[in-house]
Amino acid sequence: MADEYELSVWPPVGAVAVDVGGVYERLAGVGLEYGPVFQGVRAAWRRGGEVFAEVALAEEQRAEAGRYGLHPALLDAALHTAALGGDDADQGSSRPGPGLPFVWSGVSLYATGADTLRVRLAPAGPDAVSLLVADTTGAPVASVASLVTRTVTPEQLRAARNVTHDALFHTTWREVPAQHETPAATGRWALLGSVVPPYLDALSGADGTTYPELADLSQAMNDGMAAPDTVLVSFTADSGSRVGDPTEARGMAHRALGVVREWLAEGRFAGSRLVVVTRGAVAAVPGEDVPDVAAAAVWGLVRSAQAEHPDRFVLVDVDDVAVSADVLQAVLSCAEPQVAVRSGEALAPRLGRAVVPAASAGGVGSGFAWDPEGTVLVTGATGT
Repeated sequence: MADEYELSVWPPVGAVAVDVGGVYERLAGVGLEYGPVFQGVRAAWRRGGEVFAEVALAEEQRAEAGRYGLHPALLDAALHTAALGGDDADQGSSRPGPGLPFVWSGVSLYATGADTLRVRLAPAGPDAVSLLVADTTGAPVASVASLVTRTVTPEQLRAARNVTHDALFHTTWREVPAQHETPAATGRWALLGSVVPPYLDALSGADGTTYPELADLSQAMNDGMAAPDTVLVSFTADSGSRVGDPTEARGMAHRALGVVREWLAEGRFAGSRLVVVTRGAVAAVPGEDVPDVAAAAVWGLVRSAQAEHPDRFVLVDVDDVAVSADVLQAVLSCAEPQVAVRSGEALAPRLGRAVVPAASAGGVGSGFAWDPEGTVLVTGATGT
């Protein structure tokens, strides 16, 4: 590998400088529009079919370099240098549009944390290049034995961008329509837990029985009691504990896993539903926070169980308003697997179409209004 890296002499001997002033205008002309963060090509040279370039992160991104093996914007910029190769880099192909990364082979990472790179691209077969990446001293950072590209036309890029934007959805919570079923639809029910949480106080005097654990309920069934139709169990942080404490989250998740496994292992519960009640585990109304991170972990775990065992589990998240027996019975009658009760109203998650502004706010030509405090997933190099 060391013999391949001849990037300590910079610029390389025999390489001819290439003007990079219009590289991003050229890319935009074929449908690849890159925002400032991704415009990392600083200089370039050409030697036969090889392209050499220097790429760097924007000043405001350099502090992030240590968070990655190879910063994604820096790797993306290294691939932009293929646009500087002309016919030599395309090995004589007359392609109707840009070539986008398709198949990666022989990828190796040797060093991390770089914010400036020296790059060498060379032909590696039909519609393929090899990539060598070094730091500013010429020391190896990464290599790709073969990167096969596939051609797309500007029309395909525009069509893909429009389709993608049309298909962007996010989770919204909608009020569940009133059901015609009577409260009796929930049938017999039981409440698990040695201490009834305040928001379920109304249930302790309703037509149900409280059991400390599932084992106690199973024993009652051994003694001749019929299996309840609905069993409720509450998961909230212990009083005095910080709801964002990782120890609390792990402990609650382990407890939930134990209850789920015990519930599924008991065949006599096959016709019953386990209702997992939390408070503050999901954000269901605008401006709402998720104060109980531990309970949110329980939601994630039970959602997985719901996917594997439909109709066996129900998730109900409540607010600070005490839930009456009538409200809870109405919630259970609506047949939704996940419900949030806010101010006495039942809300269920639905997919809502995301609103995407027409003008880009500095992204990769995507048209998104970027939230600088949010989380962004960047994939591919199509600008979408």
